[in-house]
Amino acid sequence: MAISNDERREIIEKIARSCRIMGKLDMTHAALGHVSYRIPGTDTMLIKGKGPNEVGVRFTQPEDIIEVDFNANKVSGPDGLQPPSESFLHLWLYKKNPAVQSVIHIHPKPAVLLTICNKPILPIYAAYGTGIRLAVEGVRTYQRTITIHDDQLGEDFADFMGGQQVALMRGHGISVTGDSIEDATVRAIALDELTTMNYQAYLLGDPQPIPDIDLELMQRPPEANRARGSSGGLSGMLATWRYYSMLTDEV
Repeated sequence: MAISNDERREIIEKIARSCRIMGKLDMTHAALGHVSYRIPGTDTMLIKGKGPNEVGVRFTQPEDIIEVDFNANKVSGPDGLQPPSESFLHLWLYKKNPAVQSVIHIHPKPAVLLTICNKPILPIYAAYGTGIRLAVEGVRTYQRTITIHDDQLGEDFADFMGGQQVALMRGHGISVTGDSIEDATVRAIALDELTTMNYQAYLLGDPQPIPDIDLELMQRPPEANRARGSSGGLSGMLATWRYYSMLTDEV
């Protein structure tokens, strides 16, 4: 299914905005990290470019997004930008999981430190934020510490993630998938919130999981279209995306 030029421009804008959101939240360091989107009906993806003219995630604009095929070769984009070395991480997650539409890979410091010290990610809060659901599902750590720079490593990492939507990477960063750019971005923020809270709790002392009765509640599917409070489900996720989108526009 081909996409129109207007749809392509909208997708590129969203990729650039996702990058700026995570940069604004200090979820990575320097110029590192990338967001991608699988172009429907093709074996190509749109992704933040690297190379001589790259900018940091915080400053990503639509002109910094390039098209890359599933052999990690550049299809189109400005001169001075090229596929990230870790394009293989993205393309293999797409190859192995047809439902995945967007992939994010970044380097949040709290998550990296937790993997270095082999600290488990505990469900230490419930009402505070949506990261609890990730903790209840279980957040695993990929034990290789090098960049995912070829097909062998890309396939190995995709096999490790399996059907999971988040993973930590030992001494490296995190990877997150979603069925849209907004979905993957909000999930990445929730994972960063969860790992940051765990990191700070370990610094304070001996963090404890929430009570079993609350864990049981958190294991139930989230309520959609709630009559009171913030919206759940898709509308709730998009409301969170809008909040962080507005945050990036602050001076």
